[in-house]
Amino acid sequence: MEGVDPVNGDRHPPGIVSALMRIQMPRRYLFLCPDRRTASGGIAVIYDTVVTLRRLGYDAAVVHNSANAGYPDYADAPQLFYTLEWRKVWASGIGVRAGLRERCRLLIERFRGGHLSRLDLRPSDVIVTPEYMLAETMGAFPEQEIGVFVQNPFSFQKAHAHALSQGNDIRKRAKWFIGVSGVCHDQFDLLGIREAHHLPVSMKPEEFPFGAEKDDLITYMPRKRPVEAKLIVEALSGRGHIGGYRIEPLENLPRAEIAARLRRSRFFISLQKAESIGFPAAEAMAAGCIVVGYTGLGGREYFTDELGIPVTEDDTAGLVRALEMAVAEYATDPTRLDDMRTRASAEINRRFSRVAFDEALRAVWK
Repeated sequence: MEGVDPVNGDRHPPGIVSALMRIQMPRRYLFLCPDRRTASGGIAVIYDTVVTLRRLGYDAAVVHNSANAGYPDYADAPQLFYTLEWRKVWASGIGVRAGLRERCRLLIERFRGGHLSRLDLRPSDVIVTPEYMLAETMGAFPEQEIGVFVQNPFSFQKAHAHALSQGNDIRKRAKWFIGVSGVCHDQFDLLGIREAHHLPVSMKPEEFPFGAEKDDLITYMPRKRPVEAKLIVEALSGRGHIGGYRIEPLENLPRAEIAARLRRSRFFISLQKAESIGFPAAEAMAAGCIVVGYTGLGGREYFTDELGIPVTEDDTAGLVRALEMAVAEYATDPTRLDDMRTRASAEINRRFSRVAFDEALRAVWK
């Protein structure tokens, strides 16, 4: 069946018409995005990227998987759409019962609608997929150009293996890859990916101002390691080596409240795990905390012996002892640790500033 050339009316096979439309229409970059409504550094990065691209003159938008999705903790919302195509493909691979429930939900959402506009896909649109969504993206958008935005190399590794098990190789399907850290590019190198670009993201350190005066307070975020967090807190409280320090979790709080508590906190326990960068430790450093704990591997780029007190991954006893020793040192002579946290804040503000992110994104998109 022939199609009509959208410019001069000539008749061509449909595949050629689609290719011509891709060439002749301006590109629009559509960033697929998770639908969680709680604070997430990865979602914020996607939103930041789209907002910055639009400011630079590119046509870009965030695409959620539900008409009622959106990231509520983001002040300057970009252009938002939704599509159900990714969820349709995902539903076909999650088992009979779970898939049936998901298809029922899809049917309800199709008729109910929501506050987001439905995506009207164009042949020239470029789909930018998070790494963990890539296997289903290939099935949901078979005709579109695909780019892969890797914020977590560990989930990228799993998603790539999952796609291969289905007979799909993202290295042959995707045009380009973006990684936000050195460990992302280590994965690209292992897989022989050459069209890869480095985009150092911003955790907006200006939103975590340096606190010169601190309380006798230790804070932590338990989300990644809840069982280990409970053990660490119980050990610190029971062993009696941290004096009058309070220990408080930072969970289910608005971003501004987290920043306020970090500004008052002298020590921060880093419980990062399998990270590409690891925002919690960087945010704590920006706020002037002495950070003790795990780098999450990806955090090694900034979480060094000069800027914090890194501990061997999963060494719970080592973490407890390192924190107790740091508390004792600060009580005796705080000079070294105060110098460390001052340097750490300055380095985080330099390395992860919004200006640095904007410049890197401009260079990548060229």
